[in-house]
Amino acid sequence: MPTIHECTTQEKHNEDMKICKQSRIEMAKEPKTRMAVESLVDQFLANGLLRNDRLFNEIFYNKDIIWIRNDMYEGHLFAKACVADELKTKKNGFMMYMPSNPIVYEVNGEAYHLITRIDSIRAKPNLERLHLEAKPILSAARVNDLLCSMVMRFYQIYLEDLTQLVQKNDKVQPLLQYVEYEYAQFVKKVKELNDYHYHWHPRGNGHQLFLQLIEQLQILKSKPGSVVIDSSTNNGYIRVESANSVMAKTEKVL
Repeated sequence: MPTIHECTTQEKHNEDMKICKQSRIEMAKEPKTRMAVESLVDQFLANGLLRNDRLFNEIFYNKDIIWIRNDMYEGHLFAKACVADELKTKKNGFMMYMPSNPIVYEVNGEAYHLITRIDSIRAKPNLERLHLEAKPILSAARVNDLLCSMVMRFYQIYLEDLTQLVQKNDKVQPLLQYVEYEYAQFVKKVKELNDYHYHWHPRGNGHQLFLQLIEQLQILKSKPGSVVIDSSTNNGYIRVESANSVMAKTEKVL
């Protein structure tokens, strides 16, 4: 008799995790640095390549990406709305989250505020930060560092998911190889940017070139079923799939 697997409460929570962005009106009259972070979060949610629970646990609420803490409360890229008012930096008391006009995402019905105050200190993207021990950041996140960590972790999670599927479905192999290639190219190009003495202020040319580099990533702009140019080989094109959808198709065939 075949074994019937019943979902635990945690598994069901992960499967059903819903992340919805609340509508809002941007009050700024000119582009702000926070918009680059907001745009990347929205892109992660829109492309559907990772499950929402993976995005939440590994990026949106992960100490390795950013961790803000005071004596009583803590927050990450997402901070619970009920404590966002309390998360102020000890240095100068400005708000890490913008409660007067917050960027709000509902996670299974609970409101979270997106980090909105970004440090203007000139800082290159740090490719090694995800390997360091997480420490509470008591000042605002440096935007280039933050964006770089978000992109790197997205590719790492996607590669983890695809790697688990290769033995069950060999059709995933070309996609896996291309994602590895695009990720390696991203890291290489960030290193090249870091080698030059660019102006890394959020309104400087280093920051703008870094945003252009992120914009060129085909995988981030894709959705399940999208076709991208395989620039790693002469194979032509690769069909992009989410690891979740490939698993579902494989189990259906079996």
